[in-house]
Amino acid sequence: MSCLSVKDIGTAALFAGTTEGRLLAERLAGGPVKVHVFVATEYGGEGLPQAENILVHEGRMDQEEIREELSRLSCDLVLDATHPFARIVSENIKDACAACRIPCFRILRDYTKSRRAGGAGTGSSPVFVDSVEEAVEFLKGTQGHVLVTTGSKELSKYKALPDWEERIYARVLSLPQVVSDCGDLGFYGNHLMAMQGPFSVEMNVAMLHAVGAAWMVTKESGTAGGFEEKALAAGQAGAGLIVIGRPKEDGISLREALELFGLSMDRRKVFLVGMGPGDPGLFTEAARRAFEESQVLAGAGRMADGLRGFQKPVLREYQPERILGFLKDHPEYETAAVALSGDTGFFSGARGLLEVLNRDGGFEVEVIPGISSAGYFFSRIGAGWEDVCFLSLHGRDADLEGAVGGHKRVFILCGGSNALKEICERLLHAGLSQVRLTVGENLSLANERISEGTPETMREREVSGLTVVLAENPAAGRTLPRPLTHGLPDEAFLRGKTPMTKLEVRSVSLSKLALTENAVVYDVGAGTGSVSVECARLSSGIRVFSIERDPEALELLEKNRQQFSLSNMEIVAGTAPEALEGLPAPTHVFIGGSGGSMGRIVDTVLRKNGTARFVANLITPESLAAVMDLPGVLPVTDPEIVMVTAARSKKAGNSHLMLGANPVWIVAFSGREDQ
Repeated sequence: MSCLSVKDIGTAALFAGTTEGRLLAERLAGGPVKVHVFVATEYGGEGLPQAENILVHEGRMDQEEIREELSRLSCDLVLDATHPFARIVSENIKDACAACRIPCFRILRDYTKSRRAGGAGTGSSPVFVDSVEEAVEFLKGTQGHVLVTTGSKELSKYKALPDWEERIYARVLSLPQVVSDCGDLGFYGNHLMAMQGPFSVEMNVAMLHAVGAAWMVTKESGTAGGFEEKALAAGQAGAGLIVIGRPKEDGISLREALELFGLSMDRRKVFLVGMGPGDPGLFTEAARRAFEESQVLAGAGRMADGLRGFQKPVLREYQPERILGFLKDHPEYETAAVALSGDTGFFSGARGLLEVLNRDGGFEVEVIPGISSAGYFFSRIGAGWEDVCFLSLHGRDADLEGAVGGHKRVFILCGGSNALKEICERLLHAGLSQVRLTVGENLSLANERISEGTPETMREREVSGLTVVLAENPAAGRTLPRPLTHGLPDEAFLRGKTPMTKLEVRSVSLSKLALTENAVVYDVGAGTGSVSVECARLSSGIRVFSIERDPEALELLEKNRQQFSLSNMEIVAGTAPEALEGLPAPTHVFIGGSGGSMGRIVDTVLRKNGTARFVANLITPESLAAVMDLPGVLPVTDPEIVMVTAARSKKAGNSHLMLGANPVWIVAFSGREDQ
């Protein structure tokens, strides 16, 4: 960047008038370097720090006047932080520094998002031009009102538009001279808006709607110049966007400019604030203080609406990466507060924000908890919640059936008008019709409602997007708890006349299958579903697809699935391998019956996952021979064979007799990807 050393800088000149200029002055204030800050107008000097080492000079200068001033002040370094479109000013500064042989650095804005943001939401791309003249030429071929946000200096050029008096609405700075000059040009009344930024997306949208704008003209002035807010607003308002491209230039970033003086960007403060269930009256005092102390606030729709009373700029956003991007694009905000619903430690977006902000390293983050929806809800129904199982179905999936089937009380966070319908349908499908539901909507707000019912009586109810549900299952203690190992007794299953893999064979087979967390299992020829049920009960993260063609077996499969309240077990009616085609790729496959299609089944699976694990149960030598031939025709490992012969005791008078079952070959092998 330069061989200039920090100790070489005693006096510096800073040409300001932008956000970057003000931030540089603030960071250099009180330091050892004397800084002469040059601004064109009195307005440009507003907001600059007052310090002994900061000397502010007002007034416009040409190249020669700049050279004389730099020589007179004996500056060691010049920083050009003027507006990106002030081309002549930057050229004059550069030439004056060259004449005085003073190092000069142009401070660049971050434009990385400008062209991405353009036209967001419009369904069409923005129109990029190189000048106001080109923008006017383009507008000659269009119709509709135009909101011009390119300032007052080049406003006269829009008069080349034949119907400019009717079409052009100009937004300019709220300075008396600017308003007077615009009036002299013929821009006045409701066609002239003198306002001071920054302007939020919402403000820009409101202005576009107010003038009925079909087009907006802006300069590609970067995020510090409000480009992104204007581009997003044009998209939301359905207005076309015309962008006057920025000049191409070289320079250094704000961070690099500070490094010239041995300084770094301070870690900025970000509060992650729990807002409670909704009523602003339930804000904690710490939360209220964080909002009052912050320069900018952020939150999703409902939270953003609740922040209006603090009279601060509000970003309507909840995605961690987008919030980080906004903060990095707007270094002028040194303190920020992000509003989060409920409590920051209870199914909150605080975790994701913490990870993103801490990973960046440029922020000091303080988490301020709020009142959780659970705490508020249980206080309203007059009950404790120390024995409750907590679950969230808001933007995620979870094992609802397993939780309600295994716990007497489950508190559920959910969102969307169909949330309660989906919960009721899932509970009824799992055979949990006896569950009692208590539903809380719009907690703490004026339209709060708490109601009770069963999955059957509440299955058609639409609810607010802000809903919690307490599911109470008095029969939870009577059902089998989730196991740590497989090994259900045969009597636990409804069977009828359908064949079933017996306990002893099932246990060895599942051990050989070697299931892992988040496994995807095919149970081919599922029969009563004893293997499917055992697999699904091991973990809610395991997905089981039970493939069966016999109608009677399919009925038993559904009854056994409901009996054990298994939402992660899906029944597939059909014949393998055809029935496998539309299913997700499996990690493990159990084959209890192949219908003579063993080779085709294995081949179909390998095309989905070349390293899948297989276990097959066989009772005839012919079936065993078919499996043993597989390594010669398909990429699988050599089969491992175990023959299980079990005998169970049967009481005969005072004695016990051992009755043997038919022997079963258990064959295990895996797919082998060819090299």
